[in-house]
Amino acid sequence: MATLKEDEIRRIVNRATMFQKFYGASIQQPVAKLEKEYSNVFEITDSLNLDRAFVCEALLEYQGIPVEEPVILDAGFNSAAILGFSSGDFNTDTLKELRAQIEYHFNTLGEIKHRKNKTSWKAMPKGLSRFISSQNSPQVDLELSGNALKITAKQSLKSFNKLYFPAIAGVFASIMFFAGAVFGQMGNEGEVGIIMSVIFASLSFLYARFMNKRKQKRKNRLVDLVERLQQILERRQKVSFSDSHNISIPDNEYHGTEQIEIKDTKKVSN
Repeated sequence: MATLKEDEIRRIVNRATMFQKFYGASIQQPVAKLEKEYSNVFEITDSLNLDRAFVCEALLEYQGIPVEEPVILDAGFNSAAILGFSSGDFNTDTLKELRAQIEYHFNTLGEIKHRKNKTSWKAMPKGLSRFISSQNSPQVDLELSGNALKITAKQSLKSFNKLYFPAIAGVFASIMFFAGAVFGQMGNEGEVGIIMSVIFASLSFLYARFMNKRKQKRKNRLVDLVERLQQILERRQKVSFSDSHNISIPDNEYHGTEQIEIKDTKKVSN
């Protein structure tokens, strides 16, 4: 039996409580392995009337769910695109959590559109944000591809490109000072011109480097989002296809009152 600290148990209980409030009810099954390993946690959550399936989700999240590392696609200088994969499909409840996570990440509401084998979320900002490309361009696509679910997150970076103007102006000023010093247009102040040229060139380089880091940070945040969506999908998938229950099927029609025990790892269809 696994031993958890008090703050770890509190965090798991809080997450399970959030899941139960968020979903309302669970049609999924708890994971038997987790029930056995964390029996002390389930004693606490049972007393709080928390659904064991939600507690299992919180425990899976606590343990950490391994996912494939998202890939940064070559989307050019003006945009970012991140690709990730997850197993299986998703239901309405899972989509509800995915949407909440996406809208929290981009800090804006969005619109969901369903097409064949594809569900898309598109940002729908209000106010002045509608005119800022980095705010109105975010889009997340969930598309079934074979036995996997492809996740693609896109966002325009054109708003950042406009902020490169000071760097361009600095380079131009540096060239002008250098040209004035070299061709003698600054007279006895040629050395000052060279110094000013170096200063402007250095400031332009540092500013451009700063903006590049901001753009990369935006791409990294998209990677974090896709990875978070992958974890949500995998967590829900693991609970959905639990092997926790032994289903007892009466066989009265054929052998009197006998019952047979069938260990089912997936859903049983009649």
